[in-house]
Amino acid sequence: MNIDEFMEALIEYIEKKGMTVLTGAGLSTASGIRDFNGENGLYKERIDGREILSRDFFEENPLDFYKFFRKYLINKNVKPNLMHKVIADLQKDGVVNAVITQNVDGLDIEAGSKEVFEIHGNASKFQCLSCGCKYSLDDIIEMDIVPKCKCGGIIRPNIILYGEDPEFCLFQIARNKIKFSNSVLVLGTRLEVGTADTLVRDFIGEKEYFMGQKLDKKLFIVNKGPTVYDYFADYRYDGDIMEVAERIKEYRKGV
Repeated sequence: MNIDEFMEALIEYIEKKGMTVLTGAGLSTASGIRDFNGENGLYKERIDGREILSRDFFEENPLDFYKFFRKYLINKNVKPNLMHKVIADLQKDGVVNAVITQNVDGLDIEAGSKEVFEIHGNASKFQCLSCGCKYSLDDIIEMDIVPKCKCGGIIRPNIILYGEDPEFCLFQIARNKIKFSNSVLVLGTRLEVGTADTLVRDFIGEKEYFMGQKLDKKLFIVNKGPTVYDYFADYRYDGDIMEVAERIKEYRKGV
């Protein structure tokens, strides 16, 4: 589908409101953050991020974990891109009812979005494993490679590591948000991770099989390359997220 056809349909559902946005690494890379699997991802350097960012690895090798974390997950000078800001504006105007993100960079909130579900956590927030004391990114930067609390406990980032489940209540609220939306806009994810898979599957099930009737709900996907749910997408654009952001911005100027 070309950009014009995609945008015509998307604008119709922007006008209907009740949209949920689900974002993945492809949105962060547009701000200059490297992902794992992309064209310039860490796997190209044979770095096994899935192993390093696992709970077992953190517990057994906190020094190597934090070397990786400090090099690749601390993005202090990275700023929200145009799509982050467009989404925040749409939310402010009541078009977007929630932002659900797999990203841990906090850029959605920095851009001004309020109803944000960071289902994989936030790499700028930290907590002591022993006493629960909370720390900011600025605190951690000033500490040793493996940061330790005043009580002597190791501090860990508030992100969901491989081998861990997302916070239950947060994830259930996110599931309800996406399930009962008029439309879902997926940005920059292949939908392969279990959390994203579950969320989109819930939405598809609701729109296809509610009380035996097909509801007027639409699934929009913007991603470079195929996704798990391309077959179920009502509208699919294999292209640049920033191009879509520019088109939405242009449309909003004329409203």
